[in-house]
Amino acid sequence: MSESKQWNRREFLQGIGYTSLLGTLDKAMPFAKEAIPAQEFAFVAAAGEVHAFAVRGDAWQWKQSIPSRSPVSLALHPSRQILYVANEIDEYEGLPRGTVEAYQFDANNAELNLLSRQPLSLSGINPRHIEVSPDGNYFIVAIHGGGAFNVLPIAADGSLGRVAQILKEVGAGPHPDYQASAHPHTVAFDASGQYLLATDEGCDRIHVFAFQRGRMTRTIQTACRPASGPGHIAVHPSGNFLYVSNSLDESIDCYRWNADAAEVKHEQQVLTNAAATPHEAQQLVISSSSDVLYATSADDRISSWTINPVTGKLSPLQQWRLEGRSLHSLRLSSDGRRIFAVDRIQHEVLSIYVHDSGKLGNAVMAAKVTAPITLIMSSPNHTKVVDSEDDLDEV
Repeated sequence: MSESKQWNRREFLQGIGYTSLLGTLDKAMPFAKEAIPAQEFAFVAAAGEVHAFAVRGDAWQWKQSIPSRSPVSLALHPSRQILYVANEIDEYEGLPRGTVEAYQFDANNAELNLLSRQPLSLSGINPRHIEVSPDGNYFIVAIHGGGAFNVLPIAADGSLGRVAQILKEVGAGPHPDYQASAHPHTVAFDASGQYLLATDEGCDRIHVFAFQRGRMTRTIQTACRPASGPGHIAVHPSGNFLYVSNSLDESIDCYRWNADAAEVKHEQQVLTNAAATPHEAQQLVISSSSDVLYATSADDRISSWTINPVTGKLSPLQQWRLEGRSLHSLRLSSDGRRIFAVDRIQHEVLSIYVHDSGKLGNAVMAAKVTAPITLIMSSPNHTKVVDSEDDLDEV
């Protein structure tokens, strides 16, 4: 872990299209082991480790660090204190495959204990994203490098069983460097829990799978714009809209989702960055009030968009900027008053205030973590959330 440092008040970049703001980056003691009653926990995946913190407002107290090989995505069990981790590796026990892990954590101090580690299917290298079924009985993995999906059963104690289903994807996209083959990126259940929605960054597709008794069944495929590179997906709490960030053309698309007909219909495209070179898929999070969408840009900006409750379409709200950062993995606090983000340049977790309007305000440092990748929040009555690291791999 890096040593903490004194932070000085500074002025941030001002310009057309950006919000003028002054954030105070307060000095914090990121790994002070003080016994406080934790209402919320945070788990941060970093280079070779997963860190557990107790959270109260902006004050994070370090609880534990455990070794984990290239953790890239985190998920929580919907009703148990279980943390799941995907390991973005291309070899395990001499075979080309990644792994996934299950950890039980103590409800009082967030202490993590390994329950199980399971290999993925052969050639299932570099998994990118994981999702737990709403009933907590199944575990789904989007395998970016291996071009496949895996389904694993979850035992009564939360541990993972062996791979029970493999779905291989085929195809390619027009981009010569990034779309030579299928690259499943993100999976998410719809509000009904009966369908899995998945993006394929390599083939410019959104897959819809029916999900029953732990089996994925192909239903439809929706073609996205050629060379757009659909990545992260967010399902609106109403269940009627989907938002997909695109890594190759720096845009976000709004889709209407009809669960009765298993239909995905494109409604809108918004541009978030004029960069012409491939970037990372922007990470998305929807406000607790369900009316604002936030998106990272893999640089020093977070864009926010108001959501029309009838059409789901987006309107610009704010371009928030913190100079000299690389912001990823947005997560909301349990009260919705803060957004947490990892900063890969300064090696820290930021806590950003959310105003009633949905606009972002001051930022403070919540914790110092070397090479953070992603994070996830949990409270005693946590609801299921997932997150993934969105690096765009060259093929």
